[in-house]
Amino acid sequence: MVAPPPPMPAPQVILDPKNLPAHPSQTQCPSCHQFITTEIITKVGTVTWLACIMSAMLGCVAGCCFIPFCISNFKDIIHQCPKCRTKIHTIPKL
Repeated sequence: MVAPPPPMPAPQVILDPKNLPAHPSQTQCPSCHQFITTEIITKVGTVTWLACIMSAMLGCVAGCCFIPFCISNFKDIIHQCPKCRTKIHTIPKL
C-alpha cells in the first residue's frame, strides 16, 4: 500500500501591502488585480548613506566606506508586480 503524500499548507496571501515581509510574498496587485508573487528589488536608502558616512568618519577612506553600497542588507526593499511592474510597497531600513 502506498502512503499518501503529507498535506501541504495553503500558501498565505497577504492582501494588505503594508504587511509584506522582506522576502517575495503572495499578494494581489492593486493595479492589475492579479494574484502574484512579488519581485524584490533593493535600492540605496538612508541606512546605506549613513553606514558609508560613519565608516568614512571612522577612518575607512581608502574606498572601504563604499562597501555598504554592495551589501543588500543596508538597502531598502521594494516589492513590485512581475506582470505589470507596478511598485506595490517599499520597506525602508530606517
